Amino acid sequence: MNFRNSPGLVRLGTAVGVIFLMMACSLSNNFTPTTTPDASVSTKIPITPTPTTTGGSSIGVTPSPVANRCDGLSGELEMQILVGPADAVGLEPQSVGEIPFSVVSHEGAYLVQGGGAISYQATLEEDWGTYSVSFDMESSLAGVCVGEPGSEELNVTVVPSGEQMVEVRAEGFQGDYPWSGTPTLDLSFPLEDGAVLTGEGWAFVLHLSQ
Repeated sequence: MNFRNSPGLVRLGTAVGVIFLMMACSLSNNFTPTTTPDASVSTKIPITPTPTTTGGSSIGVTPSPVANRCDGLSGELEMQILVGPADAVGLEPQSVGEIPFSVVSHEGAYLVQGGGAISYQATLEEDWGTYSVSFDMESSLAGVCVGEPGSEELNVTVVPSGEQMVEVRAEGFQGDYPWSGTPTLDLSFPLEDGAVLTGEGWAFVLHLSQ
């Protein structure tokens, strides 16, 4: 039998084709993923949290330690002495010289070291005659710089070793008064520029370079 030109078969074939096309479209729609907005996902720009502060400072912030002024300190001691039998002529303490020093850190301690040569010569002329002083000395200095930041002290021992000559010339009188020795002076200064220590016949003035 010839089915190609039968009107009924053509209509049947057309109907079957339409049904299969509808089924294919339905299956295609069922397997296409549907995107649903996730309520847990936020599209807002994240905000950087602000540090919580307590008592005016941020939590977790460590304050910088206060530096100890002894560290790397340097300076000099100005040496003033009342040379010779000063009462005889009314001399005041004289600036003789400076002893430079520096501070070095060693195993947690601040060590002071220094020294130098000092020379002095002066002549007092009066109606009665002259009074001359010559002075040569080698001085060494050693000690420690101690204390909490803001209340540091300089504790040193000064050992001046030298010779002194006092010459008095007056009408009918001539006197020479030599001296030599190695005295030891223990000094304790507050760490302040211009601090002064005095004793019998001597004075020291602290000058800081830092």
